[in-house]
Amino acid sequence: MFLNKVRFEKSLAIIIAVFAASAFSCGVQFKEASLYDGVEKVEQPAKPKDIALIVEPTIYFDRITDVWGLEKDECQEASVSKEVAYSGEKSLQIKWDRNAEGCKWAGIGIGWDGWAGKDLSEIVDYVAIQMYVRTQEGKSFGLPLVLTFEDYSGGMGFSYTGNKYFERTTIDEEWQKVVVPLSSFEIEKENLDFTNIKQLQIELQQSGSIYLDDISLVFYEPEPQELWMEEEVLPNPTAFPIQIFDDAFINNNSWGLISDQCQTIELTGNESSSGQKSIYAKWDSNIEGCKLTAFGVSWNKWHPVDLTSVRQNAAIQFDIKIISGNPDEFKFKVGFEDYDRAKSFAKMDAQFTEKGQFPDDWNKITIPLSAVSNEVNYTKIKQLYFDLEGSGEIYIDNIQIIPLNSN
Repeated sequence: MFLNKVRFEKSLAIIIAVFAASAFSCGVQFKEASLYDGVEKVEQPAKPKDIALIVEPTIYFDRITDVWGLEKDECQEASVSKEVAYSGEKSLQIKWDRNAEGCKWAGIGIGWDGWAGKDLSEIVDYVAIQMYVRTQEGKSFGLPLVLTFEDYSGGMGFSYTGNKYFERTTIDEEWQKVVVPLSSFEIEKENLDFTNIKQLQIELQQSGSIYLDDISLVFYEPEPQELWMEEEVLPNPTAFPIQIFDDAFINNNSWGLISDQCQTIELTGNESSSGQKSIYAKWDSNIEGCKLTAFGVSWNKWHPVDLTSVRQNAAIQFDIKIISGNPDEFKFKVGFEDYDRAKSFAKMDAQFTEKGQFPDDWNKITIPLSAVSNEVNYTKIKQLYFDLEGSGEIYIDNIQIIPLNSN
């Protein structure tokens, strides 16, 4: 048996040597290979019993030692309020306007736990940022905040505080909880390292005035999703006509319906050109501190729209009734905002009216898309935008985007 084994091994060695010589003469190369090339499965970190065992969960509660950005400049006025608080004795009071002249960035930052590096990698799937929010005055149909984690190498990850994270539909003068899961943060784009977090930044978009309080990390479990649900197929956003407002905004995707010292923009049943309701708007941007009097709406559920192929053969159309103010002196503009926050407008003018003038009753306005200026990127339009500069009082109804020659 031993002799047979030796003969077999010698024969195998000869075969290998002959094959190798032949292979090298033909230019064939060999590479080292392991017997097992499978990828080892990475175990998901176990859910801890207490967040405090992993990281300090309190981001802000009364102490401002680790908070920066509490100042007044051309973009914002941020400070500590001792008069309004969800709990404890203080809240963060913030008022801002990103459209203000010279404003490049607005926001605050919190390097909680004494600016120590914080490892959140083991709790990303189980934890969310929870904060309590209310307006200083009136209502807001959105919360234009971008939550940003920054690590100690300069990497960043972003998450937008969309309405799906609200406790109620609108932000108003009553405190409500907003919960943003860590798993919603985009970390690949700017290489965020969740093992070495430096701070949480709260970037302020558009404009607003709010109180923030009790910002912390809490356990979070997403609501279970039905397995049969599929990704929604959106209709063609340029298959005009598209009814953007008629008694309600399309998909309820609007913002700016607020009442404060600068404006009252709301839905009303007092007047309408069709249906039961219209948009009532009364505004005065000449009042000191009133910078943004506007409202907007996405007709594609906040997905970008490419309008380049339809700019020459489509128009924005709506009905308007002027209650007060000289329409010839209006600075009322209509247009678009893109996803880089650029805006393009056409000024409302008698040339766009049905009768070439502004009568006392309802009048139809038709603004060709080609009349809107070119500052935006028309391949990624975010929303239809109504900019109510100056002062006036009007009703607006029956907002559409239509084929240009449509009646």
